[in-house]
This record gives sequence, structure tokens and C-alpha cells, in this order.
Amino acid sequence: MSYDEAVIEDIKADLNHLDETTLQSIRKIIDRAKRPHFRAPEAERRSTVPLIDIEEPLPFVGENLTPEEYEKLTLQERSLLQWRLQQQNRFWLKETFAKLKAAWIVVVDRQVIASGKSLKNLPMQTQVRRICRRTGKFPFIFVNDKFITIEEITAAWSTTNQARDYYPTFPLTLRSAAKVVDIVGDFDTGASNTFVDYDFLTDHNLIQPQVEDYPIVSLHLSQRFAYVAKWLQVEVPSNSGETRNLIARVFCVSNWNISPFVEINPNRTALIGRDILLELKPQVLLDFAKRQTEIVTAMKTSRTRKKVDQKKKRSARPRRRD
Repeated sequence: MSYDEAVIEDIKADLNHLDETTLQSIRKIIDRAKRPHFRAPEAERRSTVPLIDIEEPLPFVGENLTPEEYEKLTLQERSLLQWRLQQQNRFWLKETFAKLKAAWIVVVDRQVIASGKSLKNLPMQTQVRRICRRTGKFPFIFVNDKFITIEEITAAWSTTNQARDYYPTFPLTLRSAAKVVDIVGDFDTGASNTFVDYDFLTDHNLIQPQVEDYPIVSLHLSQRFAYVAKWLQVEVPSNSGETRNLIARVFCVSNWNISPFVEINPNRTALIGRDILLELKPQVLLDFAKRQTEIVTAMKTSRTRKKVDQKKKRSARPRRRD
């Protein structure tokens, strides 16, 4: 079963339990997001006079829902809505991302009300809540796919679907107020972000679904997948006994078991990218002979430590004698 088929089956199962009033409401919401088809007047279609090609800015097509309307949609329905909006506005999005040189944009009432040049400041649930309160609309948030890099380097550690091939791994500890879970994810320096199984995180009470959760739909290995950005406390342990932690923005992928992330390694739970490691700066030893990852130290050099080291270097310099 393909990703699209699985999502459609999930939605059908959800819809079977809803009353007729709610079903009509959802149908109206989806209809409002559809692109209107323009049809020229009959006289204009019959005219043999060539039309003048006037280059006008492309309009954004789609009407924001109210927070109450958006709340009624399941995560799968939100993903399909997001995908439809991305497809019908793909040329507008391409132009807008290029013009603003943006990694993400926020759209309300067909206008860009915010944008950013890095995914490090991608709006999270708190910011979405503020926008809802200010505008009375649930914002559309789009991410520039050029900033989602996943190279999938197939070499070492975890066994893959190819003979005598292994994928490097990396251990992490995930924490919430209710649970502590140790995982071993596949380590991919070609991935700019970290992707984790959404259902695994919710099942272990590491994250909680929120009204303000908005899925982003992207492509990997020519397959579609949807993810929600969530804050998660991440710890990196080391052999020296040091532990470093970080509240990290993690991309939580829905329908993980049929997503492109299990194409190479069916047993994968997480794909750990550069973002977390660049923040924590651990020293890592990749042993290809033993096919294992050793974290030598998890200490992150602080600014204070750097200043102390710089002072020591200056004091160690020979002084000039007059």
C-alpha cells in the first residue's frame, strides 16, 4: 500500500465515526481550499484576436481556516490540505521563496506576514497560537524544500536492504516530563535536520499532539512525507560520563512505517542529522572495523571557557622588555 493510499484509508476510518453535521463542515473546509477553475467567456474563446500577454504577479490561492475549523481536522487531513495548497500554489511559492530568499513563509489572507532565512527560527506552536489570536485565522506555513537536505549516505553500522552494507548509528536520550527513552538512530551527516517517528514519540509520551500542530509536506527519495516540528529535550551521553542536553527542534514524521525514511533501513526509528550535533559539538569516533560509534566526549565548549583559554594564551606570551 502506498503512502497516499494509507493516508486515504486512515481518513476514511476517521470519517466513518463522524456525524453528518461534522462531515458537512469538513467538506466545506476542503472545498474552500480548492483552486477555482477559470473559464473564459464564450465570446472571448471564439475570438481569433491574439490575447496580450500581460505579466502579473501570481496570486496565492487558498483561504485560511479559523482555528476552530482547523482543530476539527485530523493530522492526516491537515497533511492532505497542506499538500493541496503546495501543489496549487507551487509557482507562487517558487517565486516568493526566490524573491524573499526565505527558508519559510507564513501566509494569512493571501499575504506573506512573516518569513525567515533559516529553519532555526521556524515558527513553532507558541508563535502559531499568537498569530491565531491576532488574526482570527490559522496561518498557512510553507517550508522551502531547498533547506531540507537528506542525502541518505548508505555506509556502515545498521544493516540496510543491501548486502554487506551498514549505516552509522548514534545514541540519543530523549526526555519529557513523563518519560525518558534511549534510542539509537541512524547517523546521517548529509541530513541537515533530525527526523523521528511521530507515533513512536507520542506512544512514549515524549510529545503531545497540539491544536497548533501544522504538518509540512516534503519529498524524499521521490516519495511524499509529512512532518510536524516539535520541541524535544535531547541528551548525548559519552564514555567519559559527561552528558550534554539540548531543547531541540525535531521533525516528527507521521506514518513513519510507510515513509521514505524506512526505505533503506526498515528498522529505523530516527534519522539523526547535523543540527543537534552542531549545537552540542560532541567528539565522535566512527570505528569502521568494529562498526560502532563511540562518543568520546559530549562537552560543548562554552563562551566563558573560550575566554579563559584566550586569557591563558595571552598571559603565556613573552612580554617585551624595554
